[in-house]
Amino acid sequence: MSEALAIRCENTVPRSMVHRAAVSEVFLTAAEFVKEGHFRCTAQLPRTHSYFSEHTHRAAHYDMLLLLEVFRQASIYISHAFLDVSAQDKFIYLDSVTRVIERRLLVVGDRPASAEIDVYVVDEYLRHGERSGVTLNMSLSINGEVAARHERMSIRWMSTAAWNKMRARGLAAIPADADPLAQLPAPLSPAAVGRHWLNNVVLGHDLEQGAESLVAPLIVDLNNPAIFDHPLDHIPGMLLLEGFRQVALVVADRQLQTGPEQLLLSSCHVVFTRFGEFGLPTRVRADLNRLARDEHGRITLALDVEQGGAVIATAELELLPVVANPPLALVAGGVR
Repeated sequence: MSEALAIRCENTVPRSMVHRAAVSEVFLTAAEFVKEGHFRCTAQLPRTHSYFSEHTHRAAHYDMLLLLEVFRQASIYISHAFLDVSAQDKFIYLDSVTRVIERRLLVVGDRPASAEIDVYVVDEYLRHGERSGVTLNMSLSINGEVAARHERMSIRWMSTAAWNKMRARGLAAIPADADPLAQLPAPLSPAAVGRHWLNNVVLGHDLEQGAESLVAPLIVDLNNPAIFDHPLDHIPGMLLLEGFRQVALVVADRQLQTGPEQLLLSSCHVVFTRFGEFGLPTRVRADLNRLARDEHGRITLALDVEQGGAVIATAELELLPVVANPPLALVAGGVR
């Protein structure tokens, strides 16, 4: 690590600039303007975290969802610091493709990893002639090598007044007699989803499996501090992503006899189509017709989240075996 990077990892950025309440949940440490449309951030990856590093893998790796959270924080910080987005504006995360590129860089060592994130604005969204969103390409490097990429991340922002007007319609659709326990089903066992701790399980135990799909109820626990770091009026994307991962691990175990402790998330293409509302039964579905495993153990799967008969998010995931030295053939697929 360069001396300059070490200095930039001394402190975190202000938590309000990345929309976090807890300082411990802020991973970004600095940001700078490089040239028009190009910015660079630094971050420190924690060696241990109650949510992101709580897995049953035998080898400790920085979680791809931790990297996705770092990318999310970088996008928000850049928007506030360099794109003139008001601190009071609200953000909408539409879609992205995240890939692990060099997995050996993500093995947890004897000190927290320091990372550099290059952020490129590749498109912008105009509303009434004013920029109100961007599409970003990002790469995260450790020791000068790219470890992961976050491509075509589309975000939009709006004023608090416009947000409240938009969300009022969604909140009004929740029945007045909605069961407050509808999103708190009894959980699966932690081992079934690659976890040790029950509070990090986000799937209910009443699974529905047919010839073409496996469906699991999603647990929306507002008391989970890692997922609900601050009050929200909708289900956060990070919870939906974890729901996708845990269902994929269940499917891999049931259909392919590959246990969750043997697999790492290595790629995720996610699209958020609607807000997930509180108080409504929410289900994560895996399409078993689109489950595949190649000769190197790479598992791919398509999933969606449904609420009230409507799909609110879709995802295509890739899982790779936890091995010390993956075959070179996997390099062609973008993961080593």
